[in-house]
Amino acid sequence: GLWGLVNNAGVSTFGEVEFASLDNYKNVAEINLWGTVRVTKAFLPLIRRAKGRVVNITSMLGRMASPSRSCYCISKFGVAAFSDCLRQEMYRWGVKVILIEPSNFVAA
Repeated sequence: GLWGLVNNAGVSTFGEVEFASLDNYKNVAEINLWGTVRVTKAFLPLIRRAKGRVVNITSMLGRMASPSRSCYCISKFGVAAFSDCLRQEMYRWGVKVILIEPSNFVAA
């Protein structure tokens, strides 16, 4: 089995909804959301066997919207929903699903 999996992929793009292309939305979701889903599904049988844990890193923007960040917010809201559903499904198997939602930070 596999004791733990950490999904920490994250890319972002800026732009108001009116001016953000569908390709921007798709590219951000492909990495942030669908990448998390694909990697989790690939390793879930091993995690379940070990009664391990899945840790998904999202963002505070996965719970609250922010102007000019809709591409990113949508993808992180999706990861939060995925994590909540997975947590309920994995409970009976003894698998923990943890969601970490860091705040914004600025490097000095």
